[in-house]
Amino acid sequence: MYTFSERPGSLLFQELNRDEIGRWAPDATVILPVAAIEQHGPHLPVWTDSLLAESITLQAAALANEEIPILVCPVVTYGSSHHHLIYPGAMSLSNDTLIGVLRDLTDSLVSSGFRRIYLINSHGGNEECVRLAARELALRHPVIAGAVSYWTIAWDQIVQEGQAGRLGIVPGHAGGFETSLLLALRPDLVRTELLPLPNLRPIPSTPRDPSTGPLIQRHGSWAEIDGYSDDAGSASAESGQKLLEIISRTLAAEFVRFHQFKLN
Repeated sequence: MYTFSERPGSLLFQELNRDEIGRWAPDATVILPVAAIEQHGPHLPVWTDSLLAESITLQAAALANEEIPILVCPVVTYGSSHHHLIYPGAMSLSNDTLIGVLRDLTDSLVSSGFRRIYLINSHGGNEECVRLAARELALRHPVIAGAVSYWTIAWDQIVQEGQAGRLGIVPGHAGGFETSLLLALRPDLVRTELLPLPNLRPIPSTPRDPSTGPLIQRHGSWAEIDGYSDDAGSASAESGQKLLEIISRTLAAEFVRFHQFKLN
């Protein structure tokens, strides 16, 4: 357990005033969630990635807050989603623009006094950008920077303990995995009357984290699969709640581990 004489009353960066942030920053880990606004099939809202980024990060931070000082910034709502512009609903930044936005935002956090900065990603198209932003941040400033996608940090747990592979492709896009998470968080936003969907892709027998191994992209593939990775007919709120608990717990442990690295 940690002690801090002027611990703020909120984990949310945006709810604090300048003096609270200034006092808190040197001792705290600050989390910057990075997400997207884009189509998620016919049954999920375009807000899906941003909602997941906010909810998962806050749940994890609340757990980590029992051991370390931690703050969560507002979600960077827009991400690299040009591959979804063939459908209505995407509000996309180019990769160069996203990296520039993350550079400016993380530099701003350094100016406020933060020295431990962690980027949490919830959208596959941002994967390389958030990692590059963290790497370059630590080159520009005497800080510790981290970056990870929420499904990557919790991969073993969500596949083994959470049995996520039974729901469909992990993490997939608007398939059984993400639909289960939304059913747990905001069932009112899921168009369950449109399920099941046509099964356009085979489900791999052994789930593989898409952020590892070779990257293979083919022009036109998103149009061929109608903008979703797998049928969400097996999704359930129960599965989603279990997965959220696993992810939040694992991410909280990562925040604690990260905070314990020495600055110099």
